[in-house]
Amino acid sequence: MSAPPGTTAERSSPPVARRGVVRAPTAPPLYHQVSLGIEEIALSPALDDEAPLPAEGQLMARFGVSRGTVRRATEELVRSGLLRSEPGRGTYVNKSEQVRRIVRRRLVQVALPDSRFHLDVKEFVPDFDGSSACIDAVRALPDYVSARTVFAAPDNSLEMLRRVALDDGKDILVPTYAMRRGFVRLSPNAVPDRDRFMAATLDGMERFGDVLDLPALRRCPPMDLLVTGATAVTQQGVHVGGGQAYFDLEWALLAELGLVRQSTPIVAVVHPCQVVPGRLRPGPYDVTVDLVVTPESVESTNRGYPRPEGISWRSLEPDLFNLIPYFGPLLAQRQRRSSRRSRA
Repeated sequence: MSAPPGTTAERSSPPVARRGVVRAPTAPPLYHQVSLGIEEIALSPALDDEAPLPAEGQLMARFGVSRGTVRRATEELVRSGLLRSEPGRGTYVNKSEQVRRIVRRRLVQVALPDSRFHLDVKEFVPDFDGSSACIDAVRALPDYVSARTVFAAPDNSLEMLRRVALDDGKDILVPTYAMRRGFVRLSPNAVPDRDRFMAATLDGMERFGDVLDLPALRRCPPMDLLVTGATAVTQQGVHVGGGQAYFDLEWALLAELGLVRQSTPIVAVVHPCQVVPGRLRPGPYDVTVDLVVTPESVESTNRGYPRPEGISWRSLEPDLFNLIPYFGPLLAQRQRRSSRRSRA
């Protein structure tokens, strides 16, 4: 359809236009329908982040809409993070966000609901059918057996690990949700057997553990092992989180304090549907994992990517200094040291 939106030709169109775009009075806005159609194109696993989407003219013909409608639909997907627009070159898919959306469609079929978010897997990393086999596999790893202090992400899929790690005599470091109240340290000597199930939960861990301020976190022993969930993980070890980069921030903070190093092993616990083939290049602040554990296998990633050595202060969003309790004091200490060096 060549007429622009709002013209007589478009108003007299039948309720269903080409390629399934609905033009009924109760239908969502036309640009939103086109946005959903373009999203399906962008979610084709074969579409690489180096190959542009079809040109505007092709999308206009495909959906039977005007250039303005295509542009508004595309802008919506750029704002949501799925696409990026490069003037003079075209519109490209953001591969990490593409992977998230593809995997979430699979994950909702095997996910166990959360008490707050139900099955909205954009909001949390869910537990899943078969996760107990993953925990058994982690407990059998030599790095776990020898570990005294274990970092365990606050993911639903790791709740059982946090509980059995206490039974196994491990000290556990767990971030609070979004690190809003920092880290909690759980010690098996401080948590009675009868309370360990509650202590392993996000709601219960602060009742039985110590919420660490920055000096207390500095005094923690180095982590012997990190275990995390993920939205997705590649066979080469690239960890794809929910988009907020919490695990990357947690690693950067621990690295800044000398509590982890390049050789510290990281294990990702995921459902097989979360393991994606193909190569996904990590960004400069992304953390890669060494082992991928599913209910069916334990696979080494042969990680070939370095991990961040600390906090990239210039890349931190300003809001994080108010939301996460450690960044402000750390930056202030850093600035005081720099000031003393400049005066010396």
